[in-house]
Amino acid sequence: MLEALFLATAKAAPATTAAASAGDDWKWLVPVATLILGFGLKWLQDHLAEKGRRRHERDLRREQRYDQLRMRRLDAERANLILLQPAAVRFVRAATVVAIEKRKAFELGRPWSEAEATPAADEELRKSAFELIPLHARIHTEVVSVVLNNVINLITSAMQANNAVAFEDQWEFVNKENNELHRVMGVAIKQLEDENQQLGDPPAR
Repeated sequence: MLEALFLATAKAAPATTAAASAGDDWKWLVPVATLILGFGLKWLQDHLAEKGRRRHERDLRREQRYDQLRMRRLDAERANLILLQPAAVRFVRAATVVAIEKRKAFELGRPWSEAEATPAADEELRKSAFELIPLHARIHTEVVSVVLNNVINLITSAMQANNAVAFEDQWEFVNKENNELHRVMGVAIKQLEDENQQLGDPPAR
């Protein structure tokens, strides 16, 4: 009897152990699943961070290239304006010499249509105009271009006038517009220098 009970107990023990073991499986599955989920979340976080970093670096490089191009444009415009200053002085001075000589010839009794400056004065005016033309074409600062056009148009109209009265009516405004031209050129150069300096400054922290 005891032998039969012992055998029954021995046969039942493995089944009981297996059943108990099956009930404990979740205890090691949970940390494994948590570990896998943690690795997955860490990879996703790193992937998103790397993607954001690359996008930021790309945007930064594009902004830096834009700033460099803008600085070159500012430098070029400033250089053209600096060259324009003496060229404009030469042009107005040459035109003034021609105007004075035409007035003298007219005062000596010649008709205005025949009152001419000396060949040397005319040649200087022609050369100064040719020097001004390419600089005029390269200027992008609108306020300078507008006033420069006013000066050129006044001088051209005066030189093409049919009589002394029409000449003086045009020439009357040359000095005023010429002074305004040099004022706006100075302001424009200063603004370009300030803007260039701001682009070249390190970013504020």
